[in-house]
Amino acid sequence: MAQEYFESAKGGLIVDVSCGSGLFSRKFAKSGAYSGVIALDFSENMLRQCYEFIKKDDTLSTTYSFPYPILDF
Repeated sequence: MAQEYFESAKGGLIVDVSCGSGLFSRKFAKSGAYSGVIALDFSENMLRQCYEFIKKDDTLSTTYSFPYPILDF
């Protein structure tokens, strides 16, 4: 699985860029192998979906509230 690829990051922070619905972000967080997982996506809808999945999972928690501020460049 993908976690074998990230063996050197154990104990550290993982950033899941283009996380989509957060499937891998949630798997990484549930593994307990990392100090934290940050899920990023360009799509606000994908971030909302990821956040909803996290809220429904009693084994996961989030430090941040949603919605995040939208930055317009």
